Amino acid sequence: MDQQNIKPNGFVNFFAGAPSYNDDKDYAAYASYSAPLNMFFLACVVLHSMYLVLFSYENLIPAVIVEGVCVLLYTGFVVLLRKFKGSWLPCTLLASLELCVHTALAIRYLGLSPGFHYLLIPLMFMTVFIQQKGALYIAIRRLIIFLAAGGFIVIVVMLADYEPHFVRLHSWMETTLIILNCIVSFVVTIAFTTRVVRTLDTKRTQLDTSVTEKTNTIENMQTQIIISFANIIEARDGSTGKHVKRTSEYVEALVKELRRSGEYTEILDDRYMHDVMLSAPLHDIGKITIPDAILTKAGRLTTAEFEIIKQHTVNGKQIIEESMSDIEDENFLKVAKSVALYHHECWDGSGYPYGIAGDEIPLAARIMTIADYFDALVAKRSYKAALPTSVVFDNIKEQRGKKFDPVVTDAFLRIRDKIDEIARANAD
Repeated sequence: MDQQNIKPNGFVNFFAGAPSYNDDKDYAAYASYSAPLNMFFLACVVLHSMYLVLFSYENLIPAVIVEGVCVLLYTGFVVLLRKFKGSWLPCTLLASLELCVHTALAIRYLGLSPGFHYLLIPLMFMTVFIQQKGALYIAIRRLIIFLAAGGFIVIVVMLADYEPHFVRLHSWMETTLIILNCIVSFVVTIAFTTRVVRTLDTKRTQLDTSVTEKTNTIENMQTQIIISFANIIEARDGSTGKHVKRTSEYVEALVKELRRSGEYTEILDDRYMHDVMLSAPLHDIGKITIPDAILTKAGRLTTAEFEIIKQHTVNGKQIIEESMSDIEDENFLKVAKSVALYHHECWDGSGYPYGIAGDEIPLAARIMTIADYFDALVAKRSYKAALPTSVVFDNIKEQRGKKFDPVVTDAFLRIRDKIDEIARANAD
């Protein structure tokens, strides 16, 4: 989601203000974080102002000094957050100063001894780092916030120990202050922490969505570039773009059938299947290095010409290595290179360029071999006529265990109807 399209709501407008950088693209995101913090500071201003009025009325000068300092510091926080961008650092430093000054003054004038229960406050804020999604994690975070806030209040009430060195508060005043402080602290702390957690959850969701959308866009662009490049190469030997489309769809149908039937499960995970399907259009990329006189020759190739043709496998691997070296997806590059290099190898070792056999041939190449072979026979070329699919299927069945991997062959024959459908839908 574009942050320029995020409109701060009334809550954000009130507590974060509308500073001069309102048109900045990051203002909405910044304000959504600043608003709950400023809400907390503003509540502290109101609370300590009430204390200040009460102590002034009772002429308790030490207490007036303590609360006066608190009001000034918290007011400074509110002004900073509303008027200046990037005020997190000074606010953090001032908050630390306020905590130290307040504690020192409270001990000096009021005899208040801070205890370990103050550690429950950062515990509530630490729930922000529970980033996992789901109802369970949300419930855990809310439970921690509630228990920490509740525990803090209970400890303050049960262990409250006001022993002023220079002033003695009236009992009703002490009780009132404890109750008021507990209620306000409980409500404000829970509201603040919940708001921050929800804001972070929203931003994380937006970020995840944005990253997913951009990743999908990049992958789609990459796929289209690969297909367009492959179409240009295939056009040199009289093929149309339908060859690339058909072979890619044959490969997709075949890997899904192998996965469905439980074959090669140790290899065919989601990532590998994706890489095989994306690599299919690149299987003949090496043909770009073959002279037109050989590639488009109508008659039978000589032995020397066939040796040149066979080099398109090695050249294809080199082209992928050189032209796609900047791609960070090493798994995809590995699969793409193996498809380009080995898609003319045969199960019995009679293929080229190296004559390797069986499982020595990468699975991606064995899948591409049968898809490319099928389409080469059923498609019409300038140098040959198209064969009926029934004849080609019989030929593939005869080549089981010879030219083709037996397991891959069986899977291909099981989806014969699907292969026929693809061939008819994408006929030249």
